[in-house]
Amino acid sequence: MKKQFINKAFFASILVSLFFTSCNEIENETTDARSVKPVVTANQTNFTILEGETATVTLTTDTALNLDLTYKLELVGGDASFRDFTCSGSETSPGDGFGPIGYIVTVPAYATTATFDLTAVLDLMTEGTETLQLRMYSDSYARGAVAPGSDLITISIKDVVSTDVGLELDWTQNFADSFGTLQSGTYVAADGEEYAFSDYDFDMYIFDAAFNEVSGFAAATGAAPEKAMLLGSSLADGVYEIYADKYANAPASHAPASVMQIPMTLTVSKYGTWSKVIDVDYYTSATAISAPNGLNGGEFLVATLTKSGSTYTLKDGTTNEVLAQGRLAKAKEAIKLLKKNKI
Repeated sequence: MKKQFINKAFFASILVSLFFTSCNEIENETTDARSVKPVVTANQTNFTILEGETATVTLTTDTALNLDLTYKLELVGGDASFRDFTCSGSETSPGDGFGPIGYIVTVPAYATTATFDLTAVLDLMTEGTETLQLRMYSDSYARGAVAPGSDLITISIKDVVSTDVGLELDWTQNFADSFGTLQSGTYVAADGEEYAFSDYDFDMYIFDAAFNEVSGFAAATGAAPEKAMLLGSSLADGVYEIYADKYANAPASHAPASVMQIPMTLTVSKYGTWSKVIDVDYYTSATAISAPNGLNGGEFLVATLTKSGSTYTLKDGTTNEVLAQGRLAKAKEAIKLLKKNKI
C-alpha cells in the first residue's frame, strides 16, 4: 500500500508540473504575440506633383496581421492647406477620436501591401509651388508601427501653367468648421429652419460674338458650384461674354421670410498665370428665374473675356446692363433642348 501511495503521489506531481509548464508556454506565446507589431514602410515619402495630378503611395508591412492595420495621415507642416489635397483614404471627423482632421489609410487584414492615392486639387488660384508635410502614424488602435523615415511624407505642389482658362461660379457659401470639415453655407427660412444656399440653382454660360456657347454647356448641370474650362488651343480670338443665370429658386418650403441677398463669386483663371475673383451682388431670392429653358429673365452679364493669341483680358460686366432680347434670342434657342434634360 505504501508503494502504491508513493507512485500515485509521484504521478500527481508530474501532472501538476506539466500543467504549469503548459500554462507558462501559453502565456509566453500570448505575450510574444502582443509585443510584436507589424512595421509599415512607404515606398516614397518626398515627391512633386502638379495640381490635378495623383501620386500613389505603397505601404508594405513586415508581418501580416489578422486585423486591419490602420494609419492616420495628418497635416503637420508646409504652406498648403488641408483642402489643397485629397486622399483615397477616409476623412476623419470630430467623433472618431483620432485627434485633428486627417485621413485614415488601411492595410487589410492578412495583407502585407496596400496603396493609397494623394491628389493635388486643381484650383483656380495662382499660388506658385506649395508644400505639404503629412505625418503618418498608427491610429488609436495602435496595431502597427511606422518604420523610421516613412513617418513624414513631403509633397511639393506646382501650379499647372497653360493657355487654358478655368471658370467657377459659386454661391454655396461653403466653409470649413473649426475641426476642418466642410460645411454648407446656410440661411434661415421663414419656418425658422436653416437651409443650404445650394438649394438655389444657378448656371453659367460663355458665349462668343455669334452667341455660340463655347464651353459645351459644362456649367449648366445643376452642380453647385458650377465649373467650366476653355481650352486655349481650340478657342478662337475674340470677345466672350460670361453670364450667370438663376435657373430655379429653392423649394417654396425653404423660402426666406423676406427678400434675401444671395452672395456669389465668379473666379476666372488663366492657369498658372493669373486669377481673378469677381464679387457678384446682383442676385436675391426675389430675382426672376429662367426655368424651364434658361436665359429667360434670370441672366446677368458678369464679365467679358477677350482672347488675343495667348493673351487674355478679363473685364467686369456692367452691373445694370439691360440685355437686349434680340441679342439673347440665339442663346435661348441654343440651350432650349439642353434644359429639358437638366441634371
